[in-house]
Order: sequence, then structure tokens, then C-alpha cells
Amino acid sequence: MFSSMRAFVSGLWERSAVRFGLIVLLTLLVVSTPPPEGLGESGRNALAAFVFTAGVFSLQPVSLPFASLMVVAVLVFLGVADVEQAFSSLSRPIVFLILGSLFLGESLRKYGVTRRLALLSIVISGGRLDRLLLGLMVIAAGLSMFMENTATAAVLLPVALSISSQVTDRGKARELIVLLVLGISFAASLGGMVTIMGAASNAVASDYLSKIRPWGFVDWIAYGGPVFLVVFPATWLLLLRLKPPPIESIDISQARRELTGLGSTSAGEIEVLTTLGVTVLLWVSGSALERWLGLNPSFMSPAIIGIAAVSYLSLRGRVEWEDVKGVSWGFLFTIMAGLSLGDALNRSGATAWLVEGVAPTLMQAPLVVLLVALVLVSALLTNVLNNATVVAIFGPLIINFAGMRPDLDATQLLMSLALATTFGYMLPSASGRMALIASMGLITPREMLRSGLVVSLLSVVLLIVVFIIFTSVGLW
Repeated sequence: MFSSMRAFVSGLWERSAVRFGLIVLLTLLVVSTPPPEGLGESGRNALAAFVFTAGVFSLQPVSLPFASLMVVAVLVFLGVADVEQAFSSLSRPIVFLILGSLFLGESLRKYGVTRRLALLSIVISGGRLDRLLLGLMVIAAGLSMFMENTATAAVLLPVALSISSQVTDRGKARELIVLLVLGISFAASLGGMVTIMGAASNAVASDYLSKIRPWGFVDWIAYGGPVFLVVFPATWLLLLRLKPPPIESIDISQARRELTGLGSTSAGEIEVLTTLGVTVLLWVSGSALERWLGLNPSFMSPAIIGIAAVSYLSLRGRVEWEDVKGVSWGFLFTIMAGLSLGDALNRSGATAWLVEGVAPTLMQAPLVVLLVALVLVSALLTNVLNNATVVAIFGPLIINFAGMRPDLDATQLLMSLALATTFGYMLPSASGRMALIASMGLITPREMLRSGLVVSLLSVVLLIVVFIIFTSVGLW
């Protein structure tokens, strides 16, 4: 009887309408509650919009892109944004920087650059599985710095499946595939922390930071780069301890044949890679070139450089609209939802009200205590909430709170928050990558939770250590 009841409840919960109905009910409950002292109706409605956003991103009654569009509509329905305000975030420069990088990523995929690199890493490894794992992780991380990281994982997972298929023992083959897919997924996340376009949360954080200080491509790398250089090798080593390779090496003759079958590097591959290299160089040196050449300050903005690079490839006939129209448009919608929600919380006074509420408790807290709490909450929440939403909610709070304490640096705290959203490894809902490997049946929820928890905790500790060292010597 109890088992049938559990099955009934489970089946009911699986229905999107039931989950969505619960979200709407909770949202209406907040709206119908009298505004608390110090907060007007607009602020209360903004908090209701936050409840709705948290609900649709965590319970996922619909896919993430549709959930993002729902958030924007609800902001208008609740009167905390008009139509122009709700959709204006989609026209910000950071969105077009992301779009340009997505187009460049599709250009790489068109010419098979990603597969060539994956096969090359297998050959270079000599078949040793520890080196092979490192090679695939390096490629996943490198590509994810400039490509949408779920797309990177999707390209490399078939390579991992092909490698595991060479192992005749089914048990060992499964152990190997779990090791490889976790390595690829974790590395794709870590690569995303290095650049502004690496993750939706990076874009939201950069938008906030650009409003309080000069902020650009190099500024982000100054924070994300050192953390990556510490956390990435530690993640590789920890994975080898958590999931030891079931065999020492594999035969690389098949990979060598496939690599040979691809032929020599084509002119298209060379031009696309060269264009990407020049684009990255201009992203890094653009502001310095503007000053040196006396150009308009926005002439070489990262967004313009990215769009110009794709335009060049189009003029050269290397990419057509058909090649790039399949980019992850939902990624942009997620950024839009996060930015729009953050703006609504700010405009309505909800952010200031929340800061005033927590300020008495946190005003005397040491910086290290604040940092530990912030990073842990960020890493944990990312497993159930979209990472852009985590930054959209806490970003304005951090900036306002830092303004009340002269000893706090808003940039340092906000960057720690944003970088910690990278460490959502425990649940399928944490990211598109984790959902992808779960939906393919490549790993059980228990394996994902256990491995993800250990790697997340190590990553959080290392992020805090890097923060303390770099702030103490004045590098941040």
C-alpha cells in the first residue's frame, strides 16, 4: 500500500503542471502578504518575483530557457518592471560579447577543431589513462573559456564513450566512463571561470562590476585565472584518487587512425583558429590599444571585437548563418533573466531592505567568516538554482553591504561569489553539463553526489586560500 502511495505521489510530482502550480501558489502567497516594515508594495512584489525565479529554476517545470522567459514576463505581471525594462538587459554589451563567443565556438565545431584536439590528446597521452584524462580535461577547460561549456562537454563525451568501448570488461568499462565524463564535466565548468564569457554568472557579475568600477576582459582573468591554475590540477589529482583508472592504459591505434583520417589541417581550420587567437589578443590588449592610438573608449570593447571577428569569418565565407544559428540561445535568455531580476530587486528597494536586515548581524563579522559563508552558500545554491540567478540575487546585496563597511571590497567579494558558482557538481540540476551526463545514463545520482560533494568542498577551500593569499599581498 505504502509503495503504491509513494509511486502515486512520485508520478504526480513528475507532472510539470503540479510543480508549476506550487510555484505560482507560493508566489501569490508572497504577493498577498502585507509588505513588511520598511518595504513598499513594489519591493514585496520583487521578492515574490525572486520566489518565482527560485521555483522555476530549482523545480524545473519547464526547460531553463522557457523558465528564463517566464521570469521576465512575471516581472512585468507583478509591476516591478515595464516591458522595456524587463527586456532591456538583452541589449547590454555583455550579452553580445557572449553571443560573439558562441558564434566563434560554433565556427570551431564546424571545422572539426574540437574533435581533432581530442584525438590529438589521446595520441599524445600514449594511452596512459591518467595522462589521457588530463588531456581531455585541458581541452574541455580551454574550449570552455570561449565556448558555452555544455556544448563543449557534448562534443567531448562521444570521445569518452569511444575510449571506454575499447575495454572488454563491462565493469571496468563503466568505471572508466564515469571517470572520463566527470573529468570532462568538471573541467568544462572550471574553464568557464577564467573568462567573462565562460558562464552566465560571469556575465551577470561583470555587468554589476562595470557599474561600480572600470571592468573588462583582463580584469576578470586577473581573478579567475589564478583560481583556475590552483583548482584545476587539484581536481584532476582528486578525481584519480576518487575514481582510480580500472586499467593502466588503452590502445591508441584507433585514435591515431581517426586522426590520420581527418587529414592535414585545412585552410578553414587555420583561419578560424587564427581569428580566435587574434580575437583573444585584442580582448586582452584592446583597452591599452585604445589609449595608445587615441581611439574612442568603446571602439575596441570586447563585444565589438567579438562581433567583428564573426563578421570577418562570414565575409571570408568561412561561416554562414546556417553554421551558427544552432547556438545556445537559451544561454542568453538565462543571462537576461538574471540581469532583469537583479535590476528589479534594486529598483524596488528590496535589495536595500535585505541589506538593512542582515547588516546588524554581519557588520562586525570578520572578512574570512563572510568569505567562507558566501562561497559555501554560492557553491551549494548553484546545485538547485541557476548560477546566473545566484549572482543576480546576491550581487546587489554584496555591493550595497560593502558600501556600508569601508574595510570590504565589493569586487573581491562579488568575484568570490561568482567563481564559487563554478563548483556546482552534485546534482543534475546544477548545470547543463551535469544534466547531460545524468540523462545519458553515464553516471548514477549517488555517484554524482558523492564525487561532486568531495570535489566541490576541495574547490571551495582552495578558492578561499587563493583569496586570502592574493588579498594579503595586494594582488587583488
